[in-house]
Amino acid sequence: MSSFTSLSVGVSGLKANQHAINTTAHNLTNVDTEGFVRQQPIFSDTSYIELGRSSLYIYQKGIGTDLAAVRHIRDTLLDKAYRVENGRMQFYQAQKNAIDEIEEAFGELEGVAFQKYLTDFNEAVQEIVKDPASQVTRSELVQKAFSFLSRANAIYKNLETYQNTLNTEVENKVNRINELGDLIHDLNKKISRAEAGDVENANDFRDQRDNALDELSSMVAIRYTEDPLSHIVTVKVEGVSFVTESDVHHMGTKMLDTDKDSVLLTPVWPYLKDNPVYNLKATVSTKNNNDIGSLHATLLARGNCTANYTDIPDADDYVGGAESPIYKRLLNNARQEAAAESTLPPTDPNYAADVETRALNKLAAAGINAADYVNGKDSDAYKRDLKTYQEEIEPSSIKTVMAELDQMVNAMVESMNDVLCPNTTADALDQKGGAGTPLIGATYTDPSGVVRVITKDTKFFDAEKAGYGCALNQGKPSMAELFVRDDVSRYSEIQVNGETFYVYNDFNKFSNESLYTLGNISVNPDLLHDFTLLPLSTKDGGEDRARAEALGDAWDSASLKLTPSHNTQKKFIDYYTEFTGQMSNAGKMYNNMIDYQDNLTTGINEGRQRITGVSSDEELTNLIKFQAAYNACSRYINVVDEMLEHLVTRL
Repeated sequence: MSSFTSLSVGVSGLKANQHAINTTAHNLTNVDTEGFVRQQPIFSDTSYIELGRSSLYIYQKGIGTDLAAVRHIRDTLLDKAYRVENGRMQFYQAQKNAIDEIEEAFGELEGVAFQKYLTDFNEAVQEIVKDPASQVTRSELVQKAFSFLSRANAIYKNLETYQNTLNTEVENKVNRINELGDLIHDLNKKISRAEAGDVENANDFRDQRDNALDELSSMVAIRYTEDPLSHIVTVKVEGVSFVTESDVHHMGTKMLDTDKDSVLLTPVWPYLKDNPVYNLKATVSTKNNNDIGSLHATLLARGNCTANYTDIPDADDYVGGAESPIYKRLLNNARQEAAAESTLPPTDPNYAADVETRALNKLAAAGINAADYVNGKDSDAYKRDLKTYQEEIEPSSIKTVMAELDQMVNAMVESMNDVLCPNTTADALDQKGGAGTPLIGATYTDPSGVVRVITKDTKFFDAEKAGYGCALNQGKPSMAELFVRDDVSRYSEIQVNGETFYVYNDFNKFSNESLYTLGNISVNPDLLHDFTLLPLSTKDGGEDRARAEALGDAWDSASLKLTPSHNTQKKFIDYYTEFTGQMSNAGKMYNNMIDYQDNLTTGINEGRQRITGVSSDEELTNLIKFQAAYNACSRYINVVDEMLEHLVTRL
C-alpha cells in the first residue's frame, strides 16, 4: 500500500464518521419531534485493488470505508396494521362522541335530567285526575306541560344543531383529506427527485409523507403502494384512486337529495361524475371492513336529514288495506296535491271524482297500493318501510334519538289533545243526520287556500263529546287543545248547507302537512294566559271527572314500542327508561370497541416506536462511538503524515 493511499484510507474514515456524527446529531435534535423516524448510518468498504491471485487466494488491498446509506428505520407491515386499526378506533370514537353529545343534551349524566320534566308532568296529570275542579291543579298541568314541552323542543333543536355541527365537521374533514392528498403528492415529487440517483435517501421527506398517511388513515380507509423505481406512493381512498403518480383526485361534497328538506352534505368524487364516496345503506361491520375512518362514522352519526315519529314503522298501522292509518295518511296528502292541480272548478259535479282519481294515480305512480297495507308486519309496505328504517334511521344515533323522542312526545300530545278536543268523522256525522245534505262530497277551503273534498274519513270537532271551560267559559263546548301546532289552528269553521261545522286541519297555511311533532308544537298560548279555558268542566259547571280520568288513562295505557324490533308496549315513563337504557348501552358498546381498538393500536404503535423511536441514551452512545472513530482516523492520518514527512526530509 502506498503512503498516499494510506492517507486516502484515513480521509475516507474521517468523512464516513463525520456523516455518522451528523446523522446522530440529527436524531438527537428530533428526539421529541412527533413522527420522526430515527436514521441509522450504514458503513461499507470502498472498492478493493487486486494485487495478485493464487490457487487459493485473491490478494487485495482496501482503499478505505464509505457511508453506504443512511437507513430509514421503519417496519412497513406494522405501519399498515397501525393505520387500519387506528382508522377503526377513530370510527368508533366518532360514534361515541355523538352518544356523549346526545346524553349531554338530555342531561341524564349531569345537570337537570329530562326525566324530571317528564315525571313532573306525569304528577300534574295525576293531580288533575284526583281533583279536576281545582284551579291549582289546572294551572299546574298547563305550567308543567309548558316546562316539559319547552325542554323537549330544546333537546330536539340541540340535536338539529349538532347535526349541522357534524355537517361542518364533514366539510372540514373533506378539506383536510384533500390537503393531505396534495401534501403526499408534493412529497412524492420531492422524494423522487432526491432519490433519483440512488445516492441518498430523502428520509425527512419520507417522515412527512408517513405522517400524512397516518393522519389520512384516521379519517378514511386507505390502501397504498410505493413504486420501487420512482419511490412514488399511490393512494386509494375507500377503494377509489386518490393520489396517483401524476395527480390528486380531490374529494368533493354535494347536497344530499332526500324527500325532506335538507342542507346536509355528502362526500362525492367529482372526477367520477359525483359518485358518492360511501354507500351509507350498507351494513357496517368489521367483517365487511367498512368500520374504518372518522369521516364515515361522522356521516352515519349525523344521518341524512332530521327525523320524527313517522320514520318508525309500526306493524299495527299496516293492517286494513285502504283503511290502514298509514295508507289513509298517504292518500290524504295525495288528495291535497291533487286538489291544487285539478283543472275543474270546485263547483263542477265531477270535481270530487277528479281529485280522487288524481290522488290514486299519484299513489300508484309512487308504487303505493292499498293491497300492500293488509298483513301488518308481513305486508310489502311494512317490509319496505322497515328496510328504509334499518338503512337510514338505525345507523344514525342522532336520527334514532330524534325519532324515538318524537314518538313519545307525539303519542303523549295527541292522546291528551284527543281527550280534551275529541274528533269525529264526516261519515259518523252523516249517519247522525247533520246538515241537510251529506257532508261527504262537499267541499271547503283549507288554511292553505286549497279547495278540498270532504271524504268519509275527514275529521271534525265532536261537540257532543267535548268538555267545557269553567266560570265565564261555559257557554259552548271548548276547542282549547293543550298543545298546538305552528302556523295552523286545530279546526277551521266551515258552512255546509247553512250549518256550521269545525273541520280538522291537516295542512298549514304553507300547504305543508302539519303534524304534532317536535319543532312544530307548543303549549296553547290561550291556556297559558287563561287556564280556565281548559275543558275539564261539564256544561252545568261541574267537574268533568270522566275526562280527567281519561287524561290519566292516556298516560297509563301501554301503547309505545321503542323500535320496530321491540314486541312489548310501554307506558310513557317506562318507554323513556328503555329509551335512556338504549343510549347507555350504545355508549357502553362503543366504549368497549374503543378500549379494544386502543389496546390493539397502542400495542402496534409501541412495536413501531421500538423500531422507529429515537433513544437519547442510545444516540449519545453512538455519538461517543463515532467521535472516537473520527479521532482514531485523525490520529492515523497524523501518523501517516509524520511518516511521509520523515521519508521526504530525512531520507
